Amino acid sequence: MRTNTSIIEWAAAQAATFLLPLGDRWLHTQGVVARVQQVGKAFTEEDRSLLIAAAYLHDIGYAPSLKVTGFHPIDGAYYLLFHGQERLASLIAYHFEAQVEAQLRGLATELDKIPREYSPVADALTYCDLITGPTGLHISFDERLADIFQRYDKNHIVYQATHQAIPSLTCVFQRTQNILYQHEQQYQLTG
Repeated sequence: MRTNTSIIEWAAAQAATFLLPLGDRWLHTQGVVARVQQVGKAFTEEDRSLLIAAAYLHDIGYAPSLKVTGFHPIDGAYYLLFHGQERLASLIAYHFEAQVEAQLRGLATELDKIPREYSPVADALTYCDLITGPTGLHISFDERLADIFQRYDKNHIVYQATHQAIPSLTCVFQRTQNILYQHEQQYQLTG
């Protein structure tokens, strides 16, 4: 088992190796990491470390050399499972409500092989992905959806999956916003 610091270092090294050559994908990843470093303040040290590692790794499945199914959440999760990172694999496999797109791609059975974690940490990963644009800039939830719908044709699986996932993504967004609000209130009380 890696320490909190070493899991982040390992994840950062893996992400740099596989995503740096992918240009904007690397910029997006760095942006998600920046969001997580802020949001992570509302979590325990252990969960914060895991969340930072997951932010680095959430899109690692886009690396051409890791392609197995062609669906990046599953391909990234397989890589992490190979490295004994079960919890990270779960977070990566289901980020951004990936089960919706997996169903449309005919990969639901593949995804079901990876246990899903339902937790504030899982929500926070998706939340940070939802507020990070394709080049790493901080954007609003509505701007992120608009960007996806602009980049993809209505018949594209990503467009359809995102559209179908809006109710779930909205719930994830609101749950994380509530955690952040509660954390801020607690911080103000304890100063």
